[in-house]
Amino acid sequence: MKIIHTNFLRGWGGQSNRILMESLGAAAAGHEVLLSVPGDSELARRARAAGLRIDDSVSYRGGLRAATLGDVMRLRRLLETFRPDILHLHGGRDSWLAVAALSTITRADRPRVIRCKHNVFPVAQHPLNVWQYSRFFERIVCLSTAIVEQCASIRGVRRENLRLIPSASEAERFARNIQARRRVRAEFALKDDHIVVILVGRLRPEKGHEVLLRAAPTILAANPQVRFLLAGGGSMRSDLERLAATLCISEHCLFAGFREDVPDLLSAADIAVQPSLSEGLGTSVLEACAAGLPVVASRTGGIPDVILDSETGILVEPGSHDALASALIKCASDPVLRERLGSAGRKRVSEEFSPERLVERTLELYAEFA
Repeated sequence: MKIIHTNFLRGWGGQSNRILMESLGAAAAGHEVLLSVPGDSELARRARAAGLRIDDSVSYRGGLRAATLGDVMRLRRLLETFRPDILHLHGGRDSWLAVAALSTITRADRPRVIRCKHNVFPVAQHPLNVWQYSRFFERIVCLSTAIVEQCASIRGVRRENLRLIPSASEAERFARNIQARRRVRAEFALKDDHIVVILVGRLRPEKGHEVLLRAAPTILAANPQVRFLLAGGGSMRSDLERLAATLCISEHCLFAGFREDVPDLLSAADIAVQPSLSEGLGTSVLEACAAGLPVVASRTGGIPDVILDSETGILVEPGSHDALASALIKCASDPVLRERLGSAGRKRVSEEFSPERLVERTLELYAEFA
């Protein structure tokens, strides 16, 4: 089977990571896989390094511009040349390009079209979107039960065309490493008795960094040994640093920026936090569980699919810095609780959210069109 994955993102995150896992798994199973992605994207770099085939002819630049027409023509040529059996789309921008590119290809020569919905952002139900979700996409992959329900609410979408396929995390890659713990703690001048709370994610409003910072003064009043390690790039960094200064917590907040050594950072931490206001599933949550960390996270989107409250972590109401502070104080003060939640979370991710299960479920979906 010949498969094309499309992705317009240039940075790295859960969406790109999932596409790479699916592509490697399909290629290992003997399928011919091609990624249509921007050549300067992090996914392109990592996919090339892994030996996957890349086509970077489509720029996937946003907006209505002359380059968009060129992208439509280049995507059409790619489809006509490669002749995929499956076109696996991963975003709105590439989906609309696919609509335009396929409009001039005869139906007999078209690939089967799958769309993966990675987030819980609302779908505007204007006629074009309704047509796309109900008629153009032959299957819609949903990362969580919350996304399944969201897509099922779109007019004309049939539940039988929705497939729940959660993302995955490589448990072995995130196994705790004492050498990495020492190295990272030394890098950030962290002492042995510091309790490190880590938040991994792009610095975007929906990730809830501001909620964590506003909870921090209460947490530090209860436990001054807590330190907050924020790993991720994004346009909000200067705003968050100013907020930390305003709250007089700057010396307790470590902004690490974008990092490729996330497993090492997790080894250096004691608690993971994900105070998201919106979350499709939460790759960072999966990775923290794989690292054996207790996770304090918002009860939103797909996070409850991963975190079972009081079993593999603690769930709090999104946007409530008081609730977040209370849960983190509880975790910081109880090492036995941290060990219990972390061990249970790692076991759950290893069994239910492994790359093997992701690939198996994805290939089962492709087989429906064989």
